[in-house]
Amino acid sequence: MKRHKNVSLLLMLVLLVAVGQMAQTIYIPAIADMARELNVREGAVQSVMAAYLLTYGVSQLFYGPISDRVGRRPVILIGMTIFMLATIVAMTTHSLTMLIAASAIQGMGTGVGGVMARTLPRDLYEGTQLRHANSLLNMGILVSPLLAPLIGGMLDTVWSWRACYGFLLGLCVIVTFSMARWMPETRPQNAPPTRLVTRYKTLFGNSAFTCYLLMLIGGLAGIAVFEACSGVLLGAGLGLSSMVVSILFILPIPAAFFGAWFAGRQNKRFSSLMWQSVISCLLAGVMMWIPGLLGVMNVWTLLVPAALFFFGAGMLFPLATSGAMEPFPFLAGTAGALVGGLQNIGSGALAWLSAMLPQNGQSSLGLLMTLMGLLILLCWLPLASRFNQHQQTI
Repeated sequence: MKRHKNVSLLLMLVLLVAVGQMAQTIYIPAIADMARELNVREGAVQSVMAAYLLTYGVSQLFYGPISDRVGRRPVILIGMTIFMLATIVAMTTHSLTMLIAASAIQGMGTGVGGVMARTLPRDLYEGTQLRHANSLLNMGILVSPLLAPLIGGMLDTVWSWRACYGFLLGLCVIVTFSMARWMPETRPQNAPPTRLVTRYKTLFGNSAFTCYLLMLIGGLAGIAVFEACSGVLLGAGLGLSSMVVSILFILPIPAAFFGAWFAGRQNKRFSSLMWQSVISCLLAGVMMWIPGLLGVMNVWTLLVPAALFFFGAGMLFPLATSGAMEPFPFLAGTAGALVGGLQNIGSGALAWLSAMLPQNGQSSLGLLMTLMGLLILLCWLPLASRFNQHQQTI
């Protein structure tokens, strides 16, 4: 299980997913400049992220089942080609409508990375090793949104927001060439052929899978709504420059990195780690909401709750992904499609909702993050009860 080629595959997978992660956040510090050049209000630019997340999620519902039939490698190359073509359009357009459309097509392309982030680890590992591999993978993936806003802020300051898309295009060319040159096929060869409807019925018929899926939706949606709102609240709300916004934007991300590391420790009980994750997410939402209700907003009231939520979600992603994926080795592509796809559809819908709510304070952001924390808690309670009953019978 711990052969060198598996480590190499995980590293290639990190780079693949990094393209999609950076496409989601690299332009955040440049939102004000994008709105000014495209002659739209700043809140309207949030629709670019929402469109990206929605198609990023929907496309995964197709990539996963197809990868179970034809293999992982072909769908990766197709998805990356779609992304490169859309990025050229985004880089050259002068219309917000066209930018939103290009962003949506970008999401259609990089959706393949979202599927493979869940599928390839299941192809290679199981048990505690699967949880540990997902933890390492999430730690690696978190580096890209940590770097993306810094890179975007510098590119916007030196050139313009269009340089952000030029950077993404160059990165995707490198990643696609690497995948085409060195990535082997990992799809299990002895998987029994089943109809797509049967696969979805099997997965949704498993109540534990559904609970883990809803928890993952809540975790990613809470992060996405903060990412979508933070550029407006820090930039327009607090009057900070794009470079300062880019630096502040990344401050909560190390908390997610630490959460992923914390969840990967092999000497800790799964249920205990899950409780810590759930409580962190719910408490963070309440901490974000209360200052908003009181009409208070500053850097600390935004970043401290965000860091706590990122920590809880950083734990949640490898834990809940492992719990959802492990029972289905021969449906890994389809299960990964549902986990990744519906996660991003949910987070995209919440980001779109946040764009329509008032952005003159953090109360709307706090309300949405609190609701996501409650969703995570309500889905974990029946699973926690099963863990307790299992332990009592041992």
